[in-house]
Amino acid sequence: MAATVGDDGRGGATEGDLDVTPSEWDRRSLYRLLTSLVVPRPIAWVSTVGPDGVPNIAPHSYFNLVSSSPPHVVLGLAGVRDTLNNIRASGEFVVNVVTVDHLDAMNATSIDAPPEVDEFRLVGLTAVPAVAVAAPRLQESPVNLECLLRHELDLGGGTMVVGEVVHVHVDGRVLRDGTADPELLRPLARLGHVGYAALGAPMSRPRPRWSEREQG
Repeated sequence: MAATVGDDGRGGATEGDLDVTPSEWDRRSLYRLLTSLVVPRPIAWVSTVGPDGVPNIAPHSYFNLVSSSPPHVVLGLAGVRDTLNNIRASGEFVVNVVTVDHLDAMNATSIDAPPEVDEFRLVGLTAVPAVAVAAPRLQESPVNLECLLRHELDLGGGTMVVGEVVHVHVDGRVLRDGTADPELLRPLARLGHVGYAALGAPMSRPRPRWSEREQG
């Protein structure tokens, strides 16, 4: 896996090809490599409530929508921390969308605080009641997806959680023609290491249809 640094012809340094067998690499190096490759990633700012009633909020970027009828989201949770413990205890959670304005607050909630600490209060965020679940939603977020735990899968060093979205709240200020406009929503994306990014210029392409191709 040795690499030679050279010139890529565009004024930047380049290294030799990298071929990796995951089981042969140390865990931290593999994590940093993979999270730099699968980018950008949406961020789930997950709010839960513990058995003692203490709310918790933490960001997770192993996250996506995986079904829409009925709607389901998936979370990849490393280790066993407050988010997973609370989801297991209550069977509920809320995914709050992170916008570019939330960067510092979101990053602050990634702190490894003990379970008795309320990260909402710690960071100065506002927890408000959800409609369909006991877990609070984040008032500062323009999008809240209230979820019920449907499946859990042990992945060794992590856990995959699948939640059914049972209620959706969207701030009208990010809506245009009945859907969220990305330029109004301004979601924040996760990159590798400690990097984040805003969306660039949106691009649109109509999906091709075979019937139209045959007619042409």
